[in-house]
Amino acid sequence: MKKNLFQILSLILIFYFIIGFILFPIYNLSLESFINLNNIILYLSNPNIYEAVLNSLTLSILSVIISLILGVYLAYLVHFYKIKLKSLLTSFLLIPIATPPIIGTVAFLYLVSDNGLMFKFFNNYLSFIKLNPVQGWYAILLIHLYSFYPFFFLFASASLKKLDGNITDASITLGASKFRTFFKIILPFLYPAIVSSSIIVFMASMASFSAPFIFADNSRFLTTEIYNSKINGDIQLSSFLSVILTVLSLVGLYIFTKFRNLNENTNTIKGTVRVLSELSKNKLGILNKLFLSILVLFITLPLLTLLYLSFIPEGALLRNVFNESMTLQNYTKLFSEEGIYKPFLNSFYMALITVIICLFLGTISSLTISGKKSFLNKFIEVFISLPYGIPGTVIAIMLILSFNSFNIFTFSSLIGTFLILPIAYTIRNVPVFTQSVLTGIKNFDTNLNEASYSLGASKIKTFFKITFPLLLPSIINGSLLVFINSMGEFVSTILLYTYNTRTVSIEIYSQLRMYNTGIGAVYGVLLFLIVILTVYLSRKYINERISV
Repeated sequence: MKKNLFQILSLILIFYFIIGFILFPIYNLSLESFINLNNIILYLSNPNIYEAVLNSLTLSILSVIISLILGVYLAYLVHFYKIKLKSLLTSFLLIPIATPPIIGTVAFLYLVSDNGLMFKFFNNYLSFIKLNPVQGWYAILLIHLYSFYPFFFLFASASLKKLDGNITDASITLGASKFRTFFKIILPFLYPAIVSSSIIVFMASMASFSAPFIFADNSRFLTTEIYNSKINGDIQLSSFLSVILTVLSLVGLYIFTKFRNLNENTNTIKGTVRVLSELSKNKLGILNKLFLSILVLFITLPLLTLLYLSFIPEGALLRNVFNESMTLQNYTKLFSEEGIYKPFLNSFYMALITVIICLFLGTISSLTISGKKSFLNKFIEVFISLPYGIPGTVIAIMLILSFNSFNIFTFSSLIGTFLILPIAYTIRNVPVFTQSVLTGIKNFDTNLNEASYSLGASKIKTFFKITFPLLLPSIINGSLLVFINSMGEFVSTILLYTYNTRTVSIEIYSQLRMYNTGIGAVYGVLLFLIVILTVYLSRKYINERISV
């Protein structure tokens, strides 16, 4: 079929992005990694590298396991049991998704470290209970559990809504226990949702930087080793480690995807699904009520810690923090400082630019991919999704190597400029946005477009009058995810920022290094409120659009 001018220009833009900002940086990274083979031999004989590889893989696997157990069990409870204020609880359980990683990490630092509120509380008031501060691997896994279990909960909850209640009822009627029914019927049904969630959590854990950077102690991880090598000026080692991390991430992505494809048609439900009514659901027992109460506390305490520390005087953590009076001193000091708005404005503008680029590039990529099957469309789908398997630290190193001087794609150096950060965020988030829009396209009735064409409407008019409005909820969801990820982005930012382009996440880290816990907490609270407000307004708009 002959392509019109808009389609040709769209393809040119897509290929410009793929070649210039994905393949070209990957090529430079690979070139820099193996530029000196003698150094490669030295690197391969260094036990620290093997320790970093083993730790990163172990952390990712453990994060998947513990997040899977908690997330799936929560989805099971919410679906099969009567729970008061269930809608409110469900929304509450998803708060960690809207919490930028740097916020969660800092909140847990202030809560469970040796100077944290929990440790001080037990030492001051419950000294007969010997409580040790949480640090090292335990702290990292705790933060990963907090951040990643919602993905399993969200995906499993959506799948359970499609499970026919007749099947579980038949199992119970035939004498199977709830335990056996869960493992023989419910869990296999959730297999695709579990694999999809595992992909997200595995990739995010491999790319994790904030938690290992702050809590790792003497343990080595690939992300922190890449950063340390870059700071110490060893670009080849940093590039070599980046290649290793990328390969491990892509191999993990390939393995999980293979498992999902092998089992994608094994648990389909045919016919009408009987949804469980509240009357047919079981009542929560004491142990489950206690479990949910502890979980609510687990979600709430880090954020309350951040909020509390923002209202007490600076340096209170070094004293008896619970004897301090609440004050607006930190907020007053922060808002009275010159340039206070700079990090917030930088983060907001960078996030906005990223959303706009992803909105345009991701939408046209999704529409192209969803067209007739061809080698060209498959090529675009594979390479536009490739950055999903590349951690943020690696993307930062790739950009440093590729755009630190004149090049044929930008014609000037971008390193140290404002634009380099939105570019890094775009590369990381285009796959997320594209997948969100593709999900909407799969639920889209193409006969509507054909009807529009038959009535004489052009393709452009059909797109803006029919396709775009119907895809709008998916587009807003994708934009929301991109905005959240970009506002709190820390992993790639720490390698690319300058003083003039510092963001909120960098400012939080800077205050933390200077032991300004109060000011750091205020930054964290404000960033969290901005993200939550954005989520609320976006969800409200989507709900209004759906109800029209």
